[in-house]
Order: sequence, then C-alpha cells, then structure tokens
Amino acid sequence: MFRFYIALWISKIVAFIFKKRGNERDDWPGLLAYKICPQFLKYINKPKLVIAITGTNGKTTTSALINNKLVADGYRVSFNDWGANLQAGYGLNLMRCVDFLNRPVKMDAAVLEADEKTLDDTMTLIEPHYILVTNICKDSLRRNGHPEFIFDHVERTFNVLGDKTVAILNANDPISSQLAAHSGARRVFYGMADIGADPFENTVKDISVCPECGHDIHYHYRLYRHIGDFYCDSCDFRTPDAKYFAEAVDYDTKEMTVREEGEATAYPLISDTVFNAFNVLSYIALMRELGFAKQELVDFLKTQRVTKIRETSVKFNGIEYLTYAAKSQNVSAASTVFEYMAKEPSIKEVVLLLDEVQDRNHPSETVTWLYETDYEFLNSPNIKKIIVGGHMYLNHKLRLLLAGIDESRIVCVEDEADIVDHVDRSGIEKVYVLFEIDYVTKARNMRDRIVERAKEEAAK
Repeated sequence: MFRFYIALWISKIVAFIFKKRGNERDDWPGLLAYKICPQFLKYINKPKLVIAITGTNGKTTTSALINNKLVADGYRVSFNDWGANLQAGYGLNLMRCVDFLNRPVKMDAAVLEADEKTLDDTMTLIEPHYILVTNICKDSLRRNGHPEFIFDHVERTFNVLGDKTVAILNANDPISSQLAAHSGARRVFYGMADIGADPFENTVKDISVCPECGHDIHYHYRLYRHIGDFYCDSCDFRTPDAKYFAEAVDYDTKEMTVREEGEATAYPLISDTVFNAFNVLSYIALMRELGFAKQELVDFLKTQRVTKIRETSVKFNGIEYLTYAAKSQNVSAASTVFEYMAKEPSIKEVVLLLDEVQDRNHPSETVTWLYETDYEFLNSPNIKKIIVGGHMYLNHKLRLLLAGIDESRIVCVEDEADIVDHVDRSGIEKVYVLFEIDYVTKARNMRDRIVERAKEEAAK
C-alpha cells in the first residue's frame, strides 16, 4: 500500500499542476500513477456508483447521455468525456473521486467509457457496479483483430467479476448477447422490433454461423449489419427476450416507443439513425435499472443531441454543412455511416477525412479495412460528388472506383487544404465532412473553411 499512496499523492499533485496550466484533460497524471503502482486501479477507493460503458460502437454517445442525466440530477460525476478510455484515463478519473487519504468523498459516481480490448485488465480491478455493452462488431484489424477476440476479453471480465456487476446487454446482437451467461452476473437485455430499417447487405459478416452448433444464423429481420432478430434452425440459439423493448421508432416525430413489463412509453430520439436509437435504448435500460422514473428520462431526452464530438452542423445560404464521425479502420462504423449517407435523402457532397494520425508515422499502412468497408454504399444518386483528401488519397480512389463509382464523381487530392477548392454548392442541399475520430478539430476547421469560401463567393 505504501507504493499506492506514493502514486496517489504524486499523481494528484501533478494533476493539480496540469489543471492550473489548463491541461485538466491530459491523462498523464493517471499514467504516472499506473507506472508507480501497477495495481493503482485496484487499491483506489471508488464512489458509490461506478458505471462502465463498452462495445465497438456507441460508447461515447451512450456514456455522455448517462453522465449528463446524472449531472442534471445533482450527482457529482467523474467522467472521461474526452475519450481517455484506457488505464491512464481511468486512473485520472478515479483519483478525482478521492482525497489524499483515499477517501471517496469528492464524487458521487464515476462514468467510464471503457475500451473493450483491455476491459479484462482494467475493469476486473475497478469492479464497476454496471457494465453496459453496446455491441461487438468488426473493428480495426490492427487494434482489435476480430469480433471473437474482443468477445473473449469482455467475457473474461464478466467471469472474473461474477455477481459483483450487472450486465446491460443488446439482445439483438448475436455476439454480445452471449456475454455473462455463466458468470453469475445479473443480465438485463434491451432490444428492438422490426422498424422497417431495410438494411443494406454488407461485404463482411460480423458473425455468420451459430456459436452453439456451427450452422447458419438466420434472421426474422435485421436492423443494421448483424444486429436483428436472429435464430438458428438447428438448435435453440436465438434472440433473448428483452426487458426494455423498442416496439416502434418514428423518425418523423423523433420518438421511440419502449415497452417495459407490459407498459409502453414514448421516448424522444436524439437523431434519425438506427444506431443512435440503440444508444438511447441502452441508456434507458441502464437508467431504469438505476431507478430513474420514465417521465424523468423522457423530459431529459428532450434536451439532448448527439455529442458534438460526433456531429456538428452549420447552415448558410440554404445549405447545411455537417461534420460526422465515421471512424477509419473501423469497418462496421464506416460502413454504417456510408449506408446512412445513401439513405439520408438530401442531395449532397461528401468529404472523406479518414486517414489515421498514426499512419503518417509508419512506412507502410493498413489498407485491408478499405476492402472490408462498404464503399459501394456511396454509389448513390443523391451523392453528387465524393472528395477525398490526405496521404492515402490514391488508396481511397482505387477503392471508390472498384465500388463502381464513376470517376467523374470522385475528386482526390493529397493536400487536404485543397479540398475546399472542389466543393460545388450548385444544386446541393448538404455537405458532409466524414472524419476519423482523431480529426475532430481538423474536420470542424475544414467545414468552417468550406463555409467561409461559400460566404466569400456569395459576397461577390
């Protein structure tokens, strides 16, 4: 314990200095604590409520909703809202909850967006009261390998924690719905009816055979990718019953009707996408398990939108200019966003900023994700032009051509600064800047430069 207290005292002093310098979100103090005491996450005392949110996609939006509601109700919450979802980020978050004597008196709750690959190394030490899993999908080959590999890490977490935690699980995901089945943890499922999503067929199947018997998995309906009402006709593998069941989604009124133990309630939606409807549904499931009243959640959701890290919008002269996160290297996230671009009916131009920051420091790059991602979805008549910038511009151009997109609709430039010169506003309703999540600021700057150019041209 001596090593732990040295780590706590030094890291809290460093965190105080960082805060005074305006670097409050730098998680280096947490990394320092971990280096001094590798068991720091075990020994630090936790607040009365610790919630972990994990999964391939949807962690940031869902955890933000949970945090925002707790804060609105007067909870003092430590939340890694800047995306520091590894040991260092957890260390910084949890040291904010305790004083110098390791007494958990400074915060009422901790909300932890949690990396799924390292979950078994971290959450088994933290022991959260609730673990919400959004989904497990195909992700970066370089970082996460394949869905079964990630499933094993998350499953080990539940097996170690046992009944110390509650699992909030997606009933419509044939991968993550299997979690914690033999762990002793209480499992709570949320799910969705056939809402007429009519999803496109994906090049890559995140799961295609039954994990119980090896026969094909079938669907009564799909909602997106492998998410849907699944079953195996050779064994009893099927979609589990959901305690929180969205029986209808109306994107016109932006409402989702959720049935809970026989009673239906209409909840507001935060966007017009099925994946964000699932994020709201998972949030409802968790908050209801915490005892929050339905009407409280309804009133709160009326005030919420998708986090600005993921989506922003500016309008000028009848055209809407948007930034929209698409996650490079993440096959499922990028494909789902590309499908949304095709289905969202406006006439649009699409800018792709999907090169990873890390790729600039490597002599070779991971390009397999380009061929697992459904660029074919961008071959839609409502997308007039696709503009690609960055050092991988020729890789993207080749993939777009292989997707059957006419070369006249593709503009590729190596210097991203040149993108603004190629945005054509004639006959356009929207311009989307799709960006890798490390490029939040770059995407907004690009969007703002495009808008600035439009203002300059309008002033002539």
